[in-house]
Amino acid sequence: MSRSADPVSAALPRPWERPVPVAIVSIGALTLVGWAILLVEAIRRGGGADAFLEALCTPAAVLEAPSLAGALSALGISVAMWIAMSVAMMLPTASALLVGYAEKAEAARTAGSPAVSPMLVGAGYLAVWVVLSILVALLQTGVSIAFASADLPDRLAGVLGGAALGAAGLYQFTAFKLSCLVAIGAPFRARPEGWLASPRAVFRLGLEQGVRCVGCCWAMMAVLVVLGAMNLVWMAVFSAIMAAEKLAATPRAAKIVGAGLLAAGLALSLDAVGLAPIVAYLGR
Repeated sequence: MSRSADPVSAALPRPWERPVPVAIVSIGALTLVGWAILLVEAIRRGGGADAFLEALCTPAAVLEAPSLAGALSALGISVAMWIAMSVAMMLPTASALLVGYAEKAEAARTAGSPAVSPMLVGAGYLAVWVVLSILVALLQTGVSIAFASADLPDRLAGVLGGAALGAAGLYQFTAFKLSCLVAIGAPFRARPEGWLASPRAVFRLGLEQGVRCVGCCWAMMAVLVVLGAMNLVWMAVFSAIMAAEKLAATPRAAKIVGAGLLAAGLALSLDAVGLAPIVAYLGR
């Protein structure tokens, strides 16, 4: 008997019809696309090792554009880079949410109950980050135009960078941060009956988790902007940190990351100021 004639085989859904493979492939494909766009932009800016360390999401091209059309085009590229960065960095951190939902949807379908595709959860989650990316790109450009003539001394810039890291570290210990992280770790709690079959409820789940993710990660994302370190290396480092933190989803994980950021901020500030003034002050 051929495989197609086997009623058991015919009843089995194809891999691309099953929620779990759909979720895993979608996460991998969209993440690769996001990193590929950032990689192409890094290479386009000059190539070589330095290209990977350059800040990709900067409004310099907008400020230097010779015409309004050129400025709008540069702004569009900046927005696109922010969106690509958000997809590349934040989608992997939502793997537990998307795969977890896919497992529930697959179990429901196996039991004969309807369930919405995990793509809708991902769409809701990414919608939050896409909107935020557009707003941040516009804000970044506006601030840069307002302070275009400002030229901070290297020492002051280093101290401010250290302060930004320290502030992000302190945020890790706040009740709001910890509540967002705990909620991220339990995304399916208190769901209404039959919610798996409701596109609105599933999309809303993605929106809610996206908002909680912003509440959880905005400070670390802001550090990348403040330090001018929107480059591939630091994007990958911070993405890994945020993914590990959200996978653990415990206050202890947040506090460990916070302690690391505080230490890094102190080290950056001390490096900028130098030890000589501090030693002289302590030796009075």
